[in-house]
Amino acid sequence: MRARGALASMIAATALAGGPALAFDTSKLGYGSLFLGDIARLVDASPKLRQEVKAALAAANKKADEQLCESPRFPGPWENLHGEHVAPFVCHIGDKWLRVDAKVRVTGPKGEVFEAETARAMKRASKIAQTNLTWAWTPDDPRKTR
Repeated sequence: MRARGALASMIAATALAGGPALAFDTSKLGYGSLFLGDIARLVDASPKLRQEVKAALAAANKKADEQLCESPRFPGPWENLHGEHVAPFVCHIGDKWLRVDAKVRVTGPKGEVFEAETARAMKRASKIAQTNLTWAWTPDDPRKTR
């Protein structure tokens, strides 16, 4: 797993960014685990989500750095992004499931936008932006519907 600081900085810088953007298709990426604390800046981008997560963690007697989550992850062939996690993030906190979604935008060093996994994208992509944050709590595992 990459350094928590790099992921947190990237998420914080992009969580509330606006403007026209093409979404990257994350459905082809593999999945990996990370701690809820690793996406704290994304969660903190919404005071309401932050409050809901804090309450759920307290009820489950857990800390964010102890709570495992799962999300799509860029695999090794991505030269500059391998190991990076993106939305949707799924966490089982206590007796509830949290799914955090965002519009994922992947760009290269000259601002070129990548919408899918291609050889060019894997070589050139260097930046991830996650915007339009939404979330939902469910009693059942939302991964069963993917």
